[in-house]
Parts: sequence; structure tokens; C-alpha cells
Amino acid sequence: MFGGRKTTPTFSRHQRRRRTGILGFPEGAGARLKYLPEGHQNVVRQVEVARCTGRGLTRAIQLSAAFVEAVNKQQKLKDLPQMIRKLSQFTIGPWMDYHTICRLLKEVRELLTAHGFEDAPGDRWNNTTRAFNTEVFDVFDGSQVVIELLMKPMLYPSEDKSAREQEKVQRMQNLCLEILHHVFANTGIVAQERGEPLDLVHYLFSLMAQQRTFLNAATVLEDMLQVKKDMIRLNNIPNFTELVNKFNQQQLANFCRVVSVAMSELSESEDQLTLLYQDEAAKKLSAIPIPDCNQEILVALPDFIQRLVDLACRKLDEEQVSLPSMMNELESWMTWMDSSLAFDALFEILENQDLAYEFLDDPFGPIQVPMAMKAMREIMYKVEVLYVLCILITGKQRNKVQELVAKYKLIPRLNELYEDLIWKCNIRRRVNGEACECSPEIALKIQFLRLSHSFCDHHGNKYLMMSEAELNELGRITVQAELPVVPEVSDIDRELVCKGEKGLLSKIIQTMKTEKPTSPFRFWLCRAVESFLRGVTCFVDQIWLLRRGLLEHVLSVIIDPDCDNKEILQSSFDLLGELMKFNYNSFKRFSRFMDTEEKFQKFLRQVSSHLVDSNMFIRSVVLSQEHFTTKQTEYCEFATTQCRLLIHVGEPKHRTKFLCSLVNIIQVSTLTQENVSCLNTALVILMFARRCGSLPFYLQALRDEEMRGYHPGFLLNNFRSLLRFWESHYLRNDKECCALEKVVKSSGISLDYWRDTTLTLRSADRSNLESIVHYIDEPYIEE
Repeated sequence: MFGGRKTTPTFSRHQRRRRTGILGFPEGAGARLKYLPEGHQNVVRQVEVARCTGRGLTRAIQLSAAFVEAVNKQQKLKDLPQMIRKLSQFTIGPWMDYHTICRLLKEVRELLTAHGFEDAPGDRWNNTTRAFNTEVFDVFDGSQVVIELLMKPMLYPSEDKSAREQEKVQRMQNLCLEILHHVFANTGIVAQERGEPLDLVHYLFSLMAQQRTFLNAATVLEDMLQVKKDMIRLNNIPNFTELVNKFNQQQLANFCRVVSVAMSELSESEDQLTLLYQDEAAKKLSAIPIPDCNQEILVALPDFIQRLVDLACRKLDEEQVSLPSMMNELESWMTWMDSSLAFDALFEILENQDLAYEFLDDPFGPIQVPMAMKAMREIMYKVEVLYVLCILITGKQRNKVQELVAKYKLIPRLNELYEDLIWKCNIRRRVNGEACECSPEIALKIQFLRLSHSFCDHHGNKYLMMSEAELNELGRITVQAELPVVPEVSDIDRELVCKGEKGLLSKIIQTMKTEKPTSPFRFWLCRAVESFLRGVTCFVDQIWLLRRGLLEHVLSVIIDPDCDNKEILQSSFDLLGELMKFNYNSFKRFSRFMDTEEKFQKFLRQVSSHLVDSNMFIRSVVLSQEHFTTKQTEYCEFATTQCRLLIHVGEPKHRTKFLCSLVNIIQVSTLTQENVSCLNTALVILMFARRCGSLPFYLQALRDEEMRGYHPGFLLNNFRSLLRFWESHYLRNDKECCALEKVVKSSGISLDYWRDTTLTLRSADRSNLESIVHYIDEPYIEE
């Protein structure tokens, strides 16, 4: 919800291809033939023969003029089929009449951009009014005809190389691209089908080398790549390196919209988000995944990362800094302009007054774009660039990208922009709601927070988020706590940190504390700060954040009666868990804040009623309780007799309740990256039980819970299956093994003990009291 970048394409790459009937009509088109005009039923026979022999009537464009005219008249198609027939005449041979072609293309464009035909037939065509015209256009072979016109200059290069001739060609190509965009946007399956041969995709990349056709080519490319079944390989694009190197900064920013699709996994169905599906798919892979290859190619491009950083951190000039007034000016524009490509089109229009009148004549009439429009365009650029940087900084080339973005001072430069641009934009009312994520300023904030999260996550560069004064404060905390200096802090290059009194992390915390509990940004604000704490627990980092009142603020959000959003609660609990883990000061602050029984019980209700979201916090408290009673024994009395939270979680009856609930809410078939942490939390509870010899007590509790629900074997068999999957997922998968290592480091429990505990629980020896199978009656054991 809170990480959304753009709207989902009409058809995902996993959607089944539509069944096609006669002449490429969608499913049900055969039934439409009963509506053929009288005297033309023999067309059915011709089509059936063509399907059997491959000869004769194989394309709609081959239908007779009389038949097309009759269909057009009866179905009231506004002469669209005739226009397609006329355009098809210019696809044969080298001859071109650009004036006539452009006139016809404009007429087609007007029909495709309209809301639909008047008196459009209803149930017989089984289509919504919005998509009716584009469906008719594709049925009568319009998409293929326009593609052939678009690519014809490549097949028949003109001997006339004059600027005037090139202008005619590019004007025609732009009209073709606009039409294809409207067709692909309304009927995504057409984009998928046309993108299967790579000829068109490669040609669109070549059109991006021309200033005049760049924007429209980029738009159509994005339409096609989003729904393409197989991801494109950038190393197969002819002259790819030279093409990117020639892009100016404006083109590079819009190119990010295209290339982002080639660097990340395309949209997946719900089933394909499960870890089981992903593991099965990974077993079938025999080569390096395409996204990883594409990321490697991009990172290796000369100055590519530097140019992205420069775009992300570019400042606005003095005329464009006053964003609140600029937002008011743009209020009436935003329902029309949905992408940065539209903004760029406006500026190209302003450079060409002949085109300006044509483009703006309907619905707005001749207008002048305010200077503030450049500021909005800059915001849109930053959204795309930050998204690409975020993908690269979390990919296989992570270490190299981290080194480069640190070298080019990404974080300190973003820190300078934070108050003047990134968080200065106000939320405007949008068609989809007051906090619509598709508005540019909200998208900018979310992408910025996602990048901050990815930059800090398990990496020493996270200290670049601080200022020099804040690093000095860390040093003083270290001395007071009599702890060794963290190597990442002592070795940091002070020239690369944030300038001024406050670093970027402090500003994010300050923003979080001023946002409402239900703010759409809270999820990523919490994620950005939590990522700073991830990894091996650092007492000094926790104290630095505690001094800024972060713990009390997060607690107030969790118990706020208006806060019932799953994502907000999950991110708040995760941040709270990292703040409190192994930290006596945090638990003291927690106890002071929960100064009444009412507050404490309200907090516990939030924990138990949102177990998937709070399980990481539960794990943190369990780990801390064991830590205080076995390692930092000076706090043992506090943990066992004074802190209500630690006492509550330390009681076996409450731990068994958590265990039963955690095992009950997950199954192998439903495990995802979101809920697999529940399984790890259950294992942490059982590892400590095994260490103190009480593992049989917890397994018996699972059996008792089964019997109360009259489902013998359900929980225990489910738990055995989960552990079997846990072994195959984490211990036999290099990528996930790295993820487990992070969990292990965070828990302070050795990997060997994790592995030994799972093997013990999964033992087939029914005489072993620590084996799950011991507690399942033999008739109910599932293998």
C-alpha cells in the first residue's frame, strides 16, 4: 500500500493469453458472426479454409471493401475499419504520402482517445465502452498496420536526407506511437502479443536516440515491457551503451521509467509471491537471473551511477523554490498530466508553436505553461531516478553501488534538498483521494524513504546519514558506556557525511514525530529508521535514538485508537523491537510510559490481535528476557520481578499461547516474505525451551491445543511441514542462507543451534520426547 510506485498494467505477465477466434477476435468473437450483414456469411467459410490451409483470408485487412462497409454501417464504427484499410495501402512498397498518412492517423487518434463511440453495441460485443474503440481497432488489424507504418522508414530508408524529410518521417512515427500507446493502455494483452518478437522492442530503443521521438517511444516501450512474459535482456539491445551515453539528463530521467522494468521482477500473482513457489522456480533456473544481468550492465556503464546521483540531487533554481504556491497553480493540471512524459511533451510544444496549438486546442485551448511546471517536472524526474537507485542498491551489485553513491555524496546532497523540496511539497486533493499515492509529491516522498531504508539496511554506510556533530555524540555515548568504538564509525570519511547540525536520519525522525498516526508515510518512515538499527544490535545506536524520544512516540502510535492499519502497526512494532532488544534503558523507558494498567493492557491487546505484525517485537522481547537472565545478570531481577512486559512474556503459559497462535496462522502454502518471520519467532521460543529442558512442555501444549479444537495432528503436522520447508528454504538456498545469517546475527543464537533444534524437532524417533512426532497419534502422522 505504502510503497506503490505506479498503477498496475492492465494485464500482468502471468495472466493467461486470451483465446483467439476467427481473425483474431477475442473469445466469443465467433458468436458475433451471426450479426454479419446479409449476403456476407460466406466470409465464415473463407476464414475456416484459411485456418486449415494457411492460405486466403488470414488477416482482417483482407476483407472485401463491401463487407467492411456493411459491418461499419450496421455496427456504427465511425468509419474506423475504412481508415485502417486506407492506411494499409501505404504499408506496401517504398512509396509514402506523409500528408495523407498523418491526416488519417490523426483521425484514428481522435477516435481512440475519445471515451467511446456513440450508440456503441452492448452485450453483443461484451466490452466496456472505454475499451470498445481500441478493441475494434485491433480486431480490424489496426495495431499491425500502424506498427508496419512505424517501422517502414527502417525497411525503406529515404534517399532524401533533408531536415524537412526527416521531420515528416518523425511526425508520422510520433502519431503511430501515440496510437499504439492508447491501444496498449486499454488492451494490455495486445501489447503482450506485439512484444513477443523483439523486432519492435529493439526498434523502439533505436527511436529513443532521436530527440523528437524519444518521449513517445519511451512511453510505448514501458507499456510493452510491463506486460511482456519474458524479461528483456539489455545486452541484446543493439548499441545499448552508446545509446545511453548520448542521453541528456532529461532523457536519462525518463529512460529510468523504461529500464526499471528490466531490473526488477514484473508483477506477480498472489500464488507466485509465496516462498514455496519461489523456491520451486529457483530450482529450475540454470543461469543467472535476467534482472541481475541487467543490473550489472547498467552499473558498468560509464558514469551511469554518477549521472543518476546528479539527477536525484539536482536543485531547483530560485524561481522554482516556492513549492506551496506552485502546487496551487498545478491543481487544475494534475488530472490531465499523469506522468513526467506529459510534462516533457509540454516543453517540447513550447519550443514548437505550431504543435502547441494542435496539442492544447482540446480541451484547454491555447495556454502558457507556468514556470512552476518545471518544478513539478523535476519532482517527477526524482521519483523515477530514486526508484532505479533503490533497485540497484538492493541488487547483486549492492556493494559496488554503495561505494559509488557514497563517493558521489548522495546522502549529504539529499539532506540539503530535504527541507526545501522533498518534504516541503504539500498533499493536494486528488481524484483518488486526499492522500493518493499516484500524485508526484507523495511518490517522491515514498521513493525517498524507500531509498533511505535500502541504503541503511545491514550496511556500514548508514552512518553517512548523520552529521559530524552527531557522530561525535555517538563517540561520547561509546565512552560513557565503556564500549569499543564501532569500526564503521571510526573508519568513516568525515567528508562524505551530512553537513550542518542535523543529518538526514535526524530529519526523518523529526518528520515521523510530526506526522499523524494514520499518515500514509508512516510505514516507510518507520522502515527507514528501523533499517538503521538492523543487524548486530548496537547499544550506542539505540541510545542515540532513545535520546530523541523515539520509543515513546512509537508506543503512542501503537496504542492510538485510530491506528488500526496493518502496515503501520507492523512497521511500528518492528522498529520498537529493534529499539528495545537487549537494552535495559529501553525497557525502563517502556515501563515508565506504560504507567497505568489500562495502557499496558491496551498495548498487549494490539500485540495479540495483530500477531503477524507484532511477532518480530515478541521475538525481541523473548531474546531480551533470556539475555538479561543469562548474560547481563545484573538486570535479572529487573527482568523477573520489575518489568511487567518481560514478566508477561517470560511466563511459560504466555509463551505457549504465542507459540500455538504463530504455528496456527501459517502454512507452507501461504508462507511469504511477510509472514515467514512467524516461523522464526516460533523457533526462537522453542530453542530457549530446549536449552532449559522444557521443550516437551511446549510440544505437549501444541497437542493440547489440537485436542481442544478436535483436530488431532493438525498443528503438529503443520509444524513438521513448516520445519521441513525451513530446512530446504534456508539451508539449501544460497540467497536465503544469507538472509538466515542476518536473522542469526540479530538473535545472537548460533546457526548450529538453529539447525540442531530443527533436526531434533523433525526427528522420526517416536520415543524422543523432543520430537514432534512423539506427540502425534500414529493414525494421524503425515509423511
